[in-house]
Amino acid sequence: MRHLWWVLGAVLVGVGLAVALSSSPGQTDYGWFAYAPSTDDILSGGSVWVVSRAQVAGLAVAVVGLVALATGVGFRLGRRR
Repeated sequence: MRHLWWVLGAVLVGVGLAVALSSSPGQTDYGWFAYAPSTDDILSGGSVWVVSRAQVAGLAVAVVGLVALATGVGFRLGRRR
């Protein structure tokens, strides 16, 4: 039972970092911007995510894994000898 926190934390950190590092925020096409547009359309950038939802989820899982590792360290340091 004592080693469960270590194993669970290590697995969650590994999976979370793998998901966060393997997913990309998406392909954003900025296009050519050095000329005046030939139409009267107003171009807006819209919402551009810097990180994807998969990256956020992966980082959240990694944080939960770090909390589990910290719990394991706390149990290890706090137990009576």
